[in-house]
Amino acid sequence: MTQPRQSRLPRPRVLAALAALALIYAVAAACLLVAGVPALGVAVLAAAVFAAQWMWTERLARRLTRAQPVSAAEEPELHAVVDRLCALTHHPRPRLAISPDPAPNAWTVGRSADHTTIIVTRALLRRLDPSELTAVLAHEVAHIAHRDVSLMTLISAPALAMTWFARTVGRGLGRAPGAFFQLGFFGLVTLAAAVVAGLLGALSQLPLRALSRARESAADATAAAYLGQPALLSSALLKLHEGAEIPRTDLRAAVAALGVIAATPPRNRWLATHPSLETRLADLARLPH
Repeated sequence: MTQPRQSRLPRPRVLAALAALALIYAVAAACLLVAGVPALGVAVLAAAVFAAQWMWTERLARRLTRAQPVSAAEEPELHAVVDRLCALTHHPRPRLAISPDPAPNAWTVGRSADHTTIIVTRALLRRLDPSELTAVLAHEVAHIAHRDVSLMTLISAPALAMTWFARTVGRGLGRAPGAFFQLGFFGLVTLAAAVVAGLLGALSQLPLRALSRARESAADATAAAYLGQPALLSSALLKLHEGAEIPRTDLRAAVAALGVIAATPPRNRWLATHPSLETRLADLARLPH
């Protein structure tokens, strides 16, 4: 391993994605104001959404992936690799957990460098050799170094809240179609708000996924710099993509954007949470060995 050298995110694309996301969220706030919600109410609602995401994201991700924390006594090799990487990068040591998911993958979840968990699946531990496992964990540690965990946790909060609201209203409408109309004007406003929230929540996925692709590319480059051997990460990615052909589950789909590889293959590159395997391998091949 070599001394860490941070890889910068592609600034124009990141700034464009952040600007687009800010515009979408501004439209959502404006809709609330037009609907008669006081400005203070909008501020309180936004604060509540951010706080809930900040406090619960790590626990929710562990629940969705059915991951269980593991101690150094239970997984000494896994802990030893992470200890070496954290000593190299001078970052706080994350918690480690193992998921029984049948596909090989790894996720970094949490809200800050001090409150982070790296989750790996049993399938990943079985599929990769020690050097490849180190490369994957270096990729996850790079996410921590880049503060991706904090960034993505915060900026995705309003999008998740809008999507949740739209789906909740949609389920209510499915169970009792006439209930909203019996509420009169309030029911109609609620339905309209759900439609707008659903549209804005879906639209916000475009800049969020662009940011996700950028952070994955940067984490690849930084992990390769940590190791001094980009080929190790390339080898690991090839093996993981082969293993990802296992049928997908709803649990992995819920945390698709968090893994070292995409849990589901994108039908459109604009909707992809990760760069394509070909792009990642080509980028790694261009790095100094």
